[in-house]
Amino acid sequence: HSAGGHLALWAAARHVLPAGSPWRLPQPPPLRGVVALAPIADLVRAVELDVCGGAILQLLGDEEEFKQRRESADPAVLLPTGIATAVVQGRTDLTVPHTVSEAFVDAAGRAGEMVGLTLLEEVGHFPLIDPAADACAVVAEEIAQLAW
Repeated sequence: HSAGGHLALWAAARHVLPAGSPWRLPQPPPLRGVVALAPIADLVRAVELDVCGGAILQLLGDEEEFKQRRESADPAVLLPTGIATAVVQGRTDLTVPHTVSEAFVDAAGRAGEMVGLTLLEEVGHFPLIDPAADACAVVAEEIAQLAW
């Protein structure tokens, strides 16, 4: 979820990290799939929208460092992964706007990979992880579908 969704997508892409990266895996990780919830999945779009008050640049550095480090950190660059991926996002999420997820899904398509995107109407950032919320049932269904 959120920054954790970014990390889940990144972990699924470790085998496509640039050569020489200390985090690169020699083969895809043994995952059946990834369900990312409101992930910070396209770092360029997230910086444009100032997601989380500049947290992306705090993590990766100033503009010049961001350009250099993005190739090792941005799920939208680390494509295709060959790992089934689904993104669940609330359309009214103000913390990580849905356009960040849409930018990731678009990047995946350009890379020749299909990523499922479920946009939930009238859902913000936190109902996706609230077991009492209807949105959480959608998340559970996405996970169940990848489990088979």
